[in-house]
Amino acid sequence: MTYLLRCNSDVTSLLSGTAIKAVVAYVSDYITKWSLNTHVIFDVIRVVLTRNSELISGSATRQEKARRLVTQMVNLLSVRMELGAPMICMYLLDNPDHYTSHKFKPFHWSSYVTEVEKAWNTEQNNDNKVVLIKKNGRIFGLSQVYDYVYRPSELENMTLYDWIRRYMDEDRIDSGLQHGKTSTNEDIIDENSLPTPAIKKNLPTNHFPFIYGHPLADSHAIKLSPEDSELVPNFIGPGLPRRDKGNRECYCMTMLVFFKPWRSGRDLKQADESWDNCFINHNFIKRYHDIMNNFQLRYECLDSRDDF
Repeated sequence: MTYLLRCNSDVTSLLSGTAIKAVVAYVSDYITKWSLNTHVIFDVIRVVLTRNSELISGSATRQEKARRLVTQMVNLLSVRMELGAPMICMYLLDNPDHYTSHKFKPFHWSSYVTEVEKAWNTEQNNDNKVVLIKKNGRIFGLSQVYDYVYRPSELENMTLYDWIRRYMDEDRIDSGLQHGKTSTNEDIIDENSLPTPAIKKNLPTNHFPFIYGHPLADSHAIKLSPEDSELVPNFIGPGLPRRDKGNRECYCMTMLVFFKPWRSGRDLKQADESWDNCFINHNFIKRYHDIMNNFQLRYECLDSRDDF
């Protein structure tokens, strides 16, 4: 290869599936540039301060000492993150520092799984983060989970995965909505009963009102983007459960949360049914099977990288 290319090369013979998956994991980690762990950042600060003990005790001004130390810390952090100077300059100049064929939307998936677990385990702690809003003299906790649970009735059969992809934002259109129920004296809303749908009036295209039960049902509507295969959820939070290892029930429940429509955790399975049986018996479309296979492929690549 060196003779044919007439230059140095890093050509590697990949003759097995393990080798190919290991290279895929290596290239993915190198391109995506994961952020550094906190202990690595503190170690960089420690190294710089240790190396510059003479500078710290020297006669230079405080501003000059701080400038030199911060410069060295930034340079060392860029080395640890394997970031090149051109890429850093592009970022600092507010120019595009990366190019992708797809668009990515943040998806904090664990809060939705927690919501489903609460329906089956009353002692489950609610760790979901909520935004407090004041409306009609009352305080409400608003979570992104509520947006899906109380999604418009027109989107009844939309899965969570597709909801994350296509849900854009909430628009305030107080004058365009009327609801069958408007009482603000209810402290508890029964999740098992289907709320009264909203009556639409002069809503813009692709706008739909939340059903009754959402804190903003009488004042806001959601905007739904057109179908776009290049918009992909970016899963943020703990690692997704594996299909071949770990808790099988947890894996099946998580996949059902993503790929089966629900408003309450009770909608996903029967009381006397296991998550495993429900997962096996549910008829997922081919696209969802492909996505779940891609979830698993990442773990196979990481295993191959460790074994290669």
